[in-house]
Amino acid sequence: MDNKKQISVQINQSKSNSSEHKSTNQATLEDYIRENHHPVMDDHQVFQRKYTPDTNGFNRSRKTSFWSKYKTFLISAITAVLIGSFLGFMMLKIFVDLDPEEVAFDQNTSNGQAVTTTSDQSDEEDSATANAQEQEDFQSKAFNFFVTQAGVFKNEDAANQLVQELKGDQIESMVWSRDDKYHVFVSVKTTHDASKQYTTNTFPSSYEMYPGKEWQTISATFSISDEEKAWLTDLEGILDQMIEDNIDETAVDQWLANEPSNTSEEIQALSAEIESIKTAEYEQSSQVILLRLLNQYENVANE
Repeated sequence: MDNKKQISVQINQSKSNSSEHKSTNQATLEDYIRENHHPVMDDHQVFQRKYTPDTNGFNRSRKTSFWSKYKTFLISAITAVLIGSFLGFMMLKIFVDLDPEEVAFDQNTSNGQAVTTTSDQSDEEDSATANAQEQEDFQSKAFNFFVTQAGVFKNEDAANQLVQELKGDQIESMVWSRDDKYHVFVSVKTTHDASKQYTTNTFPSSYEMYPGKEWQTISATFSISDEEKAWLTDLEGILDQMIEDNIDETAVDQWLANEPSNTSEEIQALSAEIESIKTAEYEQSSQVILLRLLNQYENVANE
């Protein structure tokens, strides 16, 4: 027991040494930071970060220049002005180089040859002018009536075949062409009821007749002489009487006697047709002749 040494432990001393060592390390770290990085702030200091603008940090879009924006329009405008000026200059040069005498000659030529007027041509023109002055415009009358139709075809041969079949049964008929169709008519009356009644009493039931069909001649305006105008006006009065079933043979004879000279072939055909109506054997035949007259009169007016 006497050999044992006394051991004393200083707890406070150890603690003091530890604090001192820690304080020394902290001081050393702060000095290092001050020397190599940023200064250490005291408690009363406020940290403020200063940003240094970096011009290369962002890709800013540049403002479009005037030339880049309007380059296409300016190039097009300049090109159009240059082309127009060139063409205008060429046209001006062409007209300036023309010989005035050559231009005057071209204005009075036809097909490369000078136009000359002979005395014969002058006489023909004077004659045509005189004939035109003698003629007047004539408005043909549009006749209204009702017909009995035996058939209508798109082919003229088929229509003529029906005409022959009807003739075999003692039925007269005629073909009236209009609008690319061929109508076969067998009678004409002034009213719808009269047409139906006449068809029922006259034609056999074996044929499909269509009575009471309204029809009208086509009016037209054409130039004729004063003499022909008066003659055709009288004919219209005679045709009105015939449609009413009143045939005045005296008036027909007078009209035929007053036929003008140098009439057209169409008007001569009218004269021949109206004369045959006087020799018609029965009423149905005379009605068909009247239909032919009305058809020919329409053709004369529309030639």
